[in-house]
Amino acid sequence: MNKGSSKFEGLLDGYFEQALADNPIDATFAGLRAGEGHLGHASLSFETQQEKRRQKALADLDRISPRDLSNEQHLDRLALRSRLLHESEDFERGRHALDPNALDQVLAILLHELFRGEDEPKRAARNVRSILAETPRYLAEASTLIDRPERIWLKVMQQTAGGAAGLFDAVVAFLDRVEPEPTDRKRIAAAKESFQSYERSVKSRPTASEGAFAVGKSILERRVRDELGLDYTLAEIEVLAKAEIERLRDLLDAACTKFGKNRKPEEIIAEALSHWNPKGELIDVYRCTTQKIADAFRSAKAVTFPPDETLEVRPVPDFMRHLFPTAAYKQPGAFEKRQRGIFWVNDLSVTKVREEDKRAERAQHFGLSLTCAHEAYPGHHLQFVTSNRHPRRWRRLFAHAVFYEGWTLWCEQMMVDLKVDRSPWLIVQQLHDALWRSHRILVDLYLQTRRYTYEQAVRHMQRHLGFTKARAEADVSWYTAQPAVPMSYWLGRLENQRLHRRLIEGRGWSLQRFNDWLLSFGTLPQAWVEKYGLD
Repeated sequence: MNKGSSKFEGLLDGYFEQALADNPIDATFAGLRAGEGHLGHASLSFETQQEKRRQKALADLDRISPRDLSNEQHLDRLALRSRLLHESEDFERGRHALDPNALDQVLAILLHELFRGEDEPKRAARNVRSILAETPRYLAEASTLIDRPERIWLKVMQQTAGGAAGLFDAVVAFLDRVEPEPTDRKRIAAAKESFQSYERSVKSRPTASEGAFAVGKSILERRVRDELGLDYTLAEIEVLAKAEIERLRDLLDAACTKFGKNRKPEEIIAEALSHWNPKGELIDVYRCTTQKIADAFRSAKAVTFPPDETLEVRPVPDFMRHLFPTAAYKQPGAFEKRQRGIFWVNDLSVTKVREEDKRAERAQHFGLSLTCAHEAYPGHHLQFVTSNRHPRRWRRLFAHAVFYEGWTLWCEQMMVDLKVDRSPWLIVQQLHDALWRSHRILVDLYLQTRRYTYEQAVRHMQRHLGFTKARAEADVSWYTAQPAVPMSYWLGRLENQRLHRRLIEGRGWSLQRFNDWLLSFGTLPQAWVEKYGLD
């Protein structure tokens, strides 16, 4: 290993070891015991210190000659620089003063421990009690960061605060079920009070100017280049999105025609839903479907399944039912020895008495084969357990949405192409969802460059996709906080298709070789993998 290469490895080790030590929540999510039960700090002095570390890392990176690095090191170099620039941009524009997300941080780590509690209840209970004890101090610190909350993020914070009672109820039920202690109620009461205090404090501040969430043209262009790996201008992305919307609409119209003249996709899906009534318990339907899809991909030799990985399809525990959508995937931490994912299924029909109510709840799971392919095999689960085995330790912490969301949409397309699910309406649902992801590109672009207000973005989703106002608002609220991520879904899917043409159609690769090659580099933009991962 030459001097530059060695310096780069030292830079990676030093940066991430300190970052994980400073941010115990991140360490816990990554599967490291050292951070368990701790929240870390959220003061301005802490944020300033983190920025100094980022700037030093960027300066150190600039002092290493790229010619000294291997191809694998180049991939880490690009990913590290992307991460440092992203975080520095957010600090420079004062996102820490705009985004009152501390409640989300606490609730997320509590939920993580409740998940753990299904298998290691005593360990999880110990961590939950420690987190509860640290919550008042952590939120008091975090409240001093916010001086002009962004109005959409303020609304999201208030919704989070309103829903926190449900999670605290789940915490009470969990601790009572494991090993109740006399001080539990006192800890929980203090944590609840700190939530209320944080909310009051943030709400008392004047809000930021309208559209303060937007990063602007130059930052969005950089993120497209350095986080999506695309050399497209924003104007080119807009043209691409409009062309994709038109193309997908034509494909959807053609697919709908097979069901009768002038049939709309919503009508076709509603009709299919009316006839959908799977036999047996819904959790068994999910298990069977997940296994069927995995077996089909294995039989088709479409992708390699890594050894020793496991996926458990479980019903959501009773005390957490109110916290979940229909289904959700919980990936293993990057450094956990046991690479086991949990696919949670929330079957609320078991809580109903009347048959019509039971059927209405089960109907929420219609189209679950696409959900299973997206979340489980060969989607998020297979992708992340493969990434978590990468021999370059820190590669496992880089996660670019253009890859992991592009991959899941690619999995949905492969399921249709390989005829894993032969339901006639499936292509209609898949194309309808693809159209939604294409519109996301435009809305993301327009929001972050201030061509759309929040309200205009909501109306776009209602007008073009038939979303209810509530669903559109939920979608757009998320878009405001994740610039360049909403567009990553379909742009990532197109990147996979582009590489498919180059390597399968152009070079004669098998589908398995292609997919294994894509997955073998971790969760990085496809264009980087193409540049540094091809012979």
